[in-house]
Parts: sequence; structure tokens; C-alpha cells
Amino acid sequence: MKEFIDYLPGLLTDTLTAVVTNLYHNWLPLSFAILIAALMKVYLDSEKLKQMLLKKPRVSILASVAFGAFTPLCACGTMAVVIGLLSTALPWGPIMAFLTSSPLMSPDTYIMIAGILDFKFANALAVASLLIGLISGGLTHIIEQKTHFLDNQLRFSMKSNVKACACSASALALEQISAENTCGCSTASFDTNVIPLVNTEPTLNFWQRLKVKEVGQALLEVGLKQILFYFVIFVALGYLVQSFVPTSFIITLFSSESIFSVPLAALIGLPLYVSGAGAIPLIKALMDGGAGAGAMMAFMITGPATSLWVITGITTFMKKRVIGLYIGFILVGGILMGYLYQILIAMGI
Repeated sequence: MKEFIDYLPGLLTDTLTAVVTNLYHNWLPLSFAILIAALMKVYLDSEKLKQMLLKKPRVSILASVAFGAFTPLCACGTMAVVIGLLSTALPWGPIMAFLTSSPLMSPDTYIMIAGILDFKFANALAVASLLIGLISGGLTHIIEQKTHFLDNQLRFSMKSNVKACACSASALALEQISAENTCGCSTASFDTNVIPLVNTEPTLNFWQRLKVKEVGQALLEVGLKQILFYFVIFVALGYLVQSFVPTSFIITLFSSESIFSVPLAALIGLPLYVSGAGAIPLIKALMDGGAGAGAMMAFMITGPATSLWVITGITTFMKKRVIGLYIGFILVGGILMGYLYQILIAMGI
């Protein structure tokens, strides 16, 4: 015990040095990723995007995948959008497509993977997120259409369109040019004379229009509290792995030569809470230690999507059948994409 206490200060100093060194070498992609995530959080209206999905039911699965893969939503943001989609008439297919693609890729994750690992891995993960989203959404649509497997899988009652749609006077004032609105409410039943049609809000100055304050808050919340926080944690974890885990052990578990490395990595990532962008230093440390890229691809797919925290969250509004389907899509998708990426690398593609 005394030896460990004596060793601890040196270990902490070395770990801190590794973190600072890693930040110094990767500050450019890290800063760019944080900036992109903050700007998208401020200027990208996820509510409008959700409404676009509802207006285009024929392409809703494709739109859901694009929305999920190309927006920087954390687990909380993903769950918030899913709850919003569940409260509408949107079927399970597009919801599953969004749910499976959203945790796997985002613009900031892509930038950091490309800058710290390489573009090949970033492109492969982006394609994997799109494929998993499209396939899981399509299969879920078939299951919902052909079977009763997904019947009554919500823990709350679906409200009718009339009840769920609150027809406020201000909203109807904007709808005067149409005979009727989507809520099924007639404008004739409201006295629009009492509605102020002139914008009485004070004119916004240049900095307010640019939302500089909101961008600053997003940089703090998304950049420091999420991306940078988890990045530092996984840099430290990666250093500890390199220091205490023998290279031979890493190679034995995750080497591309082992046929079990991909499913093993996928299963290890299944219960862990892994931030996609933050986990990159750990992935790099494992790959530097001999882990195969296919195994790390599988880990990067299951880790962010199926942590115990995420599963606990979705159990509050989804039942076991749809949750099992979601976990199955992520696990099988992670394993298949890991093997596919490993094969492509072996072929020199």
C-alpha cells in the first residue's frame, strides 16, 4: 500500500502530462469540432427539422437517418427528439432509423476522428451510421406493417391530433391565408381583431441577430462540459491502458488476426457510456497497442448507442420489445460493420 501511495504522485503527473501533450497536438481538430457543434446547436432548429420529417412521410426514414447522423445531438438531445417524434403519428420505422443513427455520428465527431485518427476511419463510421440507420428503419417498418410485434410498445398514451395540437390565437393569425390548418381548427371561430399583427418586439442589434451570447453559452456547454470533458477523461484512460495493459494482451483480444475480436469489442462497448468524440483518444491508444481497426469500429458503434444510461432512459417511454429490437440492431450492426471494415482494410481498400 505504501508503495502505491509513493507511486501515485508520479502517475498523476505523467497522466496530466499525457493529457496536456495530447491537447497540444490535437487542439486544431478539437477546437474546430467544438465550434461546429456549438454553431449547429444555436443555429440549427431541431424542432423545424422534426416537423420536416412529419411532412414527408414517404422519405421519413431517409430524412430521419440524415437528421440523426448530421446533427450534433448528445444522448439527452436524441431522447428529447425521440419523445417528440413518439408524440406524433410518425411510425416506428423512422423513429428507429433516427434512434440508431443519431448516437453514432455527428459533424464534430467526424472532424475529430479525421483529425486525430484518419479520414478512412471517419468515412467508414459515417457510412456505417447511415447504413445501420437505413437498414434498421426499413426492417422496423416491415415488422410494424407485417406483424403485431411493435403494438402497444409505448409507456404513455398517444394523444389524438386534435388534442395534441393547441390552436392558439397567435398561431391562427399566421394561418389566415389558408382555409384550414393542420390542427383541424377553423380561423372563423376566432376573433382576429384582437390579435396584434404588427411586430412590437424591439429591433435586434447586430450582435443579437448573430446570437453571440447563445454561441458563447453553447461553446461552454457543448465544448467544455461535454466534448472537452470526455476527451480529457479518455486521454487519461488511454494513457493508463498503454501504461498498465501489456501490448500482447491488447493484440490477443482485439487484433485483426483474431476472428473473435470484433464481437468481443462490440460486447464490451454494449454496457459502457462512451462519448463518440471523447472516446477517440482511447481508440487511438488501443490501435497503437495493436488493436484492429474493425474491432474499434464495432466498439465505436455499440459504445455510444447502448450504454446502461441510455437504455435506462429509453425504458421510461418504450417497452421491452422495441428496446430489444434497438439493442439487436446496434449490436448486430456493429459486428457486421466491424467485420466489413476489417475485410476492406485487408483488401487494401
